Amino acid sequence: MDVSEELWVINYIPEPKARFMGELMVAPEGLKFKSMFENSNATVVKAIFTNVSTFAAAGGHTVYRYSNDKEAHVELPMSEIISVEEKSKYFMNSVHIKMKTDEVFIFNYGFLSVKKLVEKIQYFMNL
Repeated sequence: MDVSEELWVINYIPEPKARFMGELMVAPEGLKFKSMFENSNATVVKAIFTNVSTFAAAGGHTVYRYSNDKEAHVELPMSEIISVEEKSKYFMNSVHIKMKTDEVFIFNYGFLSVKKLVEKIQYFMNL
């Protein structure tokens, strides 16, 4: 498999009824999501993201989730990902990424297959 980074345009689902459309960079060191815009009706979403100066630290690692009111970011270190699953519900395909903290991050690709995305993440997990 190619070890180069890949860029996916995908939805990040921080909670039910909330959705950010953005770019997910998959690289050997981890996943980096940068939103282009919020494409849901949820206004509660801003409460999920913290200030850029704040971060969640646990178990000697950091998982970043922050917003600057223009874009939201999620950074997931590859070394902290414990599982990646492909899930489908009503023809909607998503990737569920579980971290060492038991937090689950969901990326939804709509009707399109996420099989290659899951394979790429699993490949980098096993490097």
